[in-house]
Amino acid sequence: MSDARDPLRARLALATGRSAGRLSKALGKGSGSMIGGRLALRVDPGVLHAVAGERRSVLVTGTNGKSTVTALVAAAISPGGAVVSNTTGANMTDGIVTALSADRTSGLAALEVDEVYLEPVARGTRPRVVVVLNSSREYTRGVSLKSTLEHWRRTAAALPSDCVAIVNVDDPLVTWAFETAPRVVGITGGLYWRGDALVCPACGSIQEFTEQSWSCPGCGRRRPTPDWTVVPDGDGWAVEHDGRRTRVDVTVPGRTGPVGGAFALAAADALGVDVAAAAERVSAVADVDGRYAPYRLGDHVARLLMLKNPAGWAEAIDVSVSTGRPLVVAVDPFGPKDTATMWEAPFERLAGQRVGVTGGRTADAVAILEAAGVHPVEAPDIESALGTQPPGEVMVACNYPAFRRISKQFRGGTP
Repeated sequence: MSDARDPLRARLALATGRSAGRLSKALGKGSGSMIGGRLALRVDPGVLHAVAGERRSVLVTGTNGKSTVTALVAAAISPGGAVVSNTTGANMTDGIVTALSADRTSGLAALEVDEVYLEPVARGTRPRVVVVLNSSREYTRGVSLKSTLEHWRRTAAALPSDCVAIVNVDDPLVTWAFETAPRVVGITGGLYWRGDALVCPACGSIQEFTEQSWSCPGCGRRRPTPDWTVVPDGDGWAVEHDGRRTRVDVTVPGRTGPVGGAFALAAADALGVDVAAAAERVSAVADVDGRYAPYRLGDHVARLLMLKNPAGWAEAIDVSVSTGRPLVVAVDPFGPKDTATMWEAPFERLAGQRVGVTGGRTADAVAILEAAGVHPVEAPDIESALGTQPPGEVMVACNYPAFRRISKQFRGGTP
């Protein structure tokens, strides 16, 4: 995978991108990962194929959880060899070009991919595995859910014949989009938010849901039988596959962690990596860019959750309810829709509980929680917000700007 294999145009593109990235970093304009890849693509639109080379790549996409599951996938497939990954979260084509060009020797790649960039990334990398977590509205990008699903369906139909699509069968939108893939493996990925999946994408009928399944009375589509199932295992979780049971120990609280682990183990298995060895590596992942890592402040241990849509807020609420860990909410200004997503989330599941609230949009968050029967307690800062809860572990649910601010603050402390 050396530069000698690249055509002249690709080498020129990469050189241009590296120079731009170094300049951007020197001027304090960022890490340079985006601008470097962007300029490289302008010089040679096919440069992604050049830097991908013959690697066996796993692409991870979905509305929520991409960064976390990508980190778990990178760990799970590592027994198979060196792995390159876009760990900075630059998940569009330009950021992926930069990540792959920085490591030309690793034979494996675990790549987080923005939902609407899946097609060009898949075309450029020819992946062996595509992991699809979930699908719901995304307010921050201005792209409709319908167009994203159609994009996915076209991409799935064009995947290489040796590619495996590992999909969340509990999400009927994901299932529909990837039923055109050459090979599909199903995971019990859960569906905490059903508000965006009520209408069948195939026929427009109202879908029917039970606690563990879904079906469409109009066209007869129904939840496929999963190949990998997440099940309770003593005081933890395990994954069942082909009559085998593999314990999954992850630091991510609630069912979110083992579900991500199941996707990672299935990806490792698709690449021929021993599942037990993959599970051991997965258990060592403690932090994903500040997410989930425990930060101790006095008598409290805070775990940060970064949320951007109703599905994410619903998942955070479920983690709090299912683990019994109290919740603190931190919301900073983030455009005109920064708290709109919270109104749809099922905060009524926390009715009667005290929830500390902090950040630049505290008044909005307080109104939302009061409407749901929650007892919000306003706090001037994150330390005071944690102080509204008993000593111990606390889940801190943040929108994007609050997450960035608080995680930076916490990293100056003692994880």
